Amino acid sequence: MRVAFDHLSREELDWQLSPSKSARDAVGVLQRLETETEELATAPGVRCTLDIAYGTGPRQKLDLYRPHGASDPVGCLVFIHGGFWQRGSKMWSGFPARCLTGSNWALVGVGYTLAPEASLAQIVDETALALSTLARRAGEFGLDRDRIVLAGHSAGAHLTAAILSGMGGEDAAQLPARAVLISGVYDLAPIAASYVNDAVGLVAADVPGLSPLYRRPLKDVPVHLLIGSEESDAFHAQTNALRTAWMEHLSQISLQVVPGCDHFDILDELRAPDSPTGRFILEAGG
Repeated sequence: MRVAFDHLSREELDWQLSPSKSARDAVGVLQRLETETEELATAPGVRCTLDIAYGTGPRQKLDLYRPHGASDPVGCLVFIHGGFWQRGSKMWSGFPARCLTGSNWALVGVGYTLAPEASLAQIVDETALALSTLARRAGEFGLDRDRIVLAGHSAGAHLTAAILSGMGGEDAAQLPARAVLISGVYDLAPIAASYVNDAVGLVAADVPGLSPLYRRPLKDVPVHLLIGSEESDAFHAQTNALRTAWMEHLSQISLQVVPGCDHFDILDELRAPDSPTGRFILEAGG
């Protein structure tokens, strides 16, 4: 299976892969999420441990938000930000923390080196290293390594799917108990043909090995796909293609299309414990 894009002009492909151009207020949403993350430093009930190094690079760091006073190991949502591997940071990844800590869960935001400083293959490897570091130090952080839910948005969803399909190694693929893929890209052929590739630098030979759509998950874990109804056809095509390709390999794969949401405000679903996405996360290991 492939995601068709040859019927699109370069101009139309670039537009469809530019979610900030069709979203209602992309900048405003991201600024709000960053402010909410900053406010966690003084939030009651949340214990913050920031900039935990998992490598030597300046962006190879984790932010941990844990329920204050929790005595037993808690489940953990590991969130990988988007930005087409060339923008964004973990500085706005803490926005679901209040909801999660209120449910006795932790949140980890993952930072990683951005393109073009790092190749996409290197970014995948960094993501795997972040996960293995978190798993190795789970006891120290008060986390239940059997209840790690991996979630990613946009490019972060690609990285999440890449981990599940073994691009970061078999050990990393075995770690997540379940995964949430939000508005992701899984066939990189359209990406390589678009403006995104100016910074990412994919060549034709990179596409098969770095496209989760062309691979299968190494472990049968529940996977939840999430996308907004107002997102472009290109993003819907990516999500639908992965669901079709992976459903024969997974016992549980679900798709939630949220009415009225675009590529950015769809993230609010992560802080709604009673939504299908919220329930999917909190049921891990239950």
